[in-house]
Amino acid sequence: MAPEPILLSAEAAAKRGIHIKSHEAAFRENSATIVMPSKEAAFLNPVQEFNRDLSTLAITAWSQIYDREKKRVYESHMKSRNLKRAKRGEPEIKRAKIDEDYRQHKFTILEALSATGLRSIRYAKEIPLLGSIIANDLSATAVQAMRRNLALNFPPGRPLDEVTEIPPGDTQNQAETDKKTHDDTTTIQKISDEHITASDPSSIHPSCKVKANQGDAIALMYEHRDPTKRFDVVDLDPYGTAAPFLDAAVQSVGDGGLLCVTCTDLAVLAGHNYPEKCWSLYGGVSVKAEYSHEVALRLVLHAIATAAGKYGRYIQPMLSLSIDFYLRVFVRVWTRPETVKLNASKTGLVYTCSKCSDFHIQPMGRATTSANVKTNSPITKFGSASGPPTDARCGECGGSFHVGGPMWFGAIQDPSFCDEMLRTLDSGHHTFGTEARVRGMVSTARDVSCLTDIKELEAPFYFHPAKIAGLFHCTSPPLAPVIHGLLHAGFEVSRSHCVAGSIKTNASRAEIYDLFRSWIKAHPVNPSRLKEGSAAKGLLARRDEDGNPATRRSFDYETPHERTNEIITGSSSAHHSVRYQMNPQANWGPGTAARGHRKKQQRSLAPEEIARRAQEVHHN
Repeated sequence: MAPEPILLSAEAAAKRGIHIKSHEAAFRENSATIVMPSKEAAFLNPVQEFNRDLSTLAITAWSQIYDREKKRVYESHMKSRNLKRAKRGEPEIKRAKIDEDYRQHKFTILEALSATGLRSIRYAKEIPLLGSIIANDLSATAVQAMRRNLALNFPPGRPLDEVTEIPPGDTQNQAETDKKTHDDTTTIQKISDEHITASDPSSIHPSCKVKANQGDAIALMYEHRDPTKRFDVVDLDPYGTAAPFLDAAVQSVGDGGLLCVTCTDLAVLAGHNYPEKCWSLYGGVSVKAEYSHEVALRLVLHAIATAAGKYGRYIQPMLSLSIDFYLRVFVRVWTRPETVKLNASKTGLVYTCSKCSDFHIQPMGRATTSANVKTNSPITKFGSASGPPTDARCGECGGSFHVGGPMWFGAIQDPSFCDEMLRTLDSGHHTFGTEARVRGMVSTARDVSCLTDIKELEAPFYFHPAKIAGLFHCTSPPLAPVIHGLLHAGFEVSRSHCVAGSIKTNASRAEIYDLFRSWIKAHPVNPSRLKEGSAAKGLLARRDEDGNPATRRSFDYETPHERTNEIITGSSSAHHSVRYQMNPQANWGPGTAARGHRKKQQRSLAPEEIARRAQEVHHN
């Protein structure tokens, strides 16, 4: 379940110097406190706390990796200096002195679409190596609210690293019920009269790491295209698609920096009703299949890689997750024109059967690496890919193919980065309300990327046993027998983070169908369910001499395999973790876009309305 943000009562907020109007509400999330226009404000969606927790951890892990890289460069430079000193007969600089003189790299962040400033405030308070962050928004009202929240969290008279704890009795839900309505009414009215705007810069700590900025996000990023002005981290978390911001973002992030991108338009990316919209935004067409959420990730990565490639830059996907109603990707951006040439071989179309979802990949290019005979150094040669990858009709069920993509078919997870995130989480220096789920999803992503023999281009998508069983109209097998069969056949298997019950494997779709045909021999399909022209009819058309479904290999799904339980329950680092989100509330989702305060919210409330709201406090 997604944790609910702590709603502070008006009285509790006043004790901390947070003066709010009667229609406003003060919320606490982890280390940050912010004031919202109302308790139902769209931009404090409790489900998105996972996004902010995950991002804080990912940026922290990246900053540690980045700092170690900077230190290695520094040490290499000092080693060269020592060699020169040795030639001149001078004493070398001792290792202890080198370590003492090295200064950890303090990095910069741009949160391009900051809204309330909650994310930036949390970054400033929770990420140790952060140097400064620009929190930008186009809306003047949002920037005013952001500055007010900065004043609440970083007041001049309090140390920057001080985190104010909230006593249990100060939350709205635990307010004392023996207070009289008249007392609450008086308190709320008093706080309304003492409302502050924090528009005065002197009300914010002069050393606050967060700088609020009002402006167009794209224009601001284009102003930082020069390598000397680039940000180390660029965070894009828009309402809807991030596509309009990608071109500017890949130019404004520094070499080796981290680009964090959220897209909430999964109806376009993972649906099949808007192929023209998907093409116009991401330069690719979505796919109608059970693995559409992974397709969505690959479409976004393709859009980022294409945007970066125009400027001789390439991407290194670190973590790519499909989460609830949105997706979140973390990629490092590097400048190296020769590596950009690999993009064609990592990009391709996918031909998906309209009946059974069997798929075939058509790469857009070919790259082969060989060793130089004289120097033994690797040489990469590029060429055109051959095709088509399949016949006009599906070889499994006889259905026709739909074309999806182009999309990214390189790796989408980096196991070393996932390990760094998990080690950071295990250190105990960071506490998150969604820690169990962060641990579960990152562990699952890491396990998928560690499949030893998997070739991303040949087996990029997951499958869901219940969906496959639905194609055959057969009884759905439990997860364990499916994993038994694949492991005994020599395939690698892991869970997928995208959908509960889904499986990632390097077995082809044809091999998976053979596994189910073996299952059906012991669990026959009712012949009356095999309609002419259906996927099941085509999938079961092959029969042996005894009339049973014919398979190209025999699968042993009955004998337990020693690794099955580990795959089902997760690796040791994923213990006490949650892989998949449970619906936290009815009709949950991304909410509606912010439209500003309504006039009736801006007017002073009548005394009877104040009394009614105070009464609601008691009932809550």
